[in-house]
Amino acid sequence: MTTNAQVQVLPDAAAVAQEAAQRFVALAQEAVARRGQFSAALAGGSTPKAMYQLLAQPPLREQVPWEHVLLFWSDERFVAPDDAESNFLLAREALLDHIPLPAANAFPVPTIGSSPEAAAMAYAETIAANTGETMVLDLVLLGMGPDGHTASLFPGHPALTILPSLDVIAVHHSPKPPPDRISFTLPLINRAANVLVLATGAEKAEAVRQCLRPAAGEAALPAGLVRPRPGTLTWLVDAAAGAAL
Repeated sequence: MTTNAQVQVLPDAAAVAQEAAQRFVALAQEAVARRGQFSAALAGGSTPKAMYQLLAQPPLREQVPWEHVLLFWSDERFVAPDDAESNFLLAREALLDHIPLPAANAFPVPTIGSSPEAAAMAYAETIAANTGETMVLDLVLLGMGPDGHTASLFPGHPALTILPSLDVIAVHHSPKPPPDRISFTLPLINRAANVLVLATGAEKAEAVRQCLRPAAGEAALPAGLVRPRPGTLTWLVDAAAGAAL
């Protein structure tokens, strides 16, 4: 099994979203109590969306110290923030519009008025300015596709082997539309204090197995390369996605 991964298999996607939301609340409370701030990177996808909807309503909404929460995005499509493909729009409609988070505490990727490369560089600077030079986030939330991609890091894509000094990168020619994206790199993800990987659905069962229980000589999938040290890695999967474990 992947080094230092904790795996929790839950009955269905709704249970995964519930567990993820409760973990978000607990991590936020703990970080704010310890040092007055909680930094989290959100993800796109249907299961994260369900998690956001739970955080946006009682009882969980009132349990998060939102005024001390900083929100970033672990990847974003290079589209306008009101585009249907935007991860920011998904989070805004499911979560941000319903919680007392100060507007200045949300940091969407700047996808308007610059190139993907310039946006990636600016976003890395934004993260560093708000989390410190070490850029250690309290939580990075990730989904995973049936091909084992996570954030916008796809199997066999040049972005996987990018220079380790880069924390946020432009991704071109994505195998899934839209073709241009901005993504956290593995070095930034693996510096996080906590990483939550959410995977639901039978179509992801083989990728989950390959990430967590790879066979000898099997190529590592991007999600399987998520190994925060000394941070905590937790996979939350439903019974269908965990069927091959």
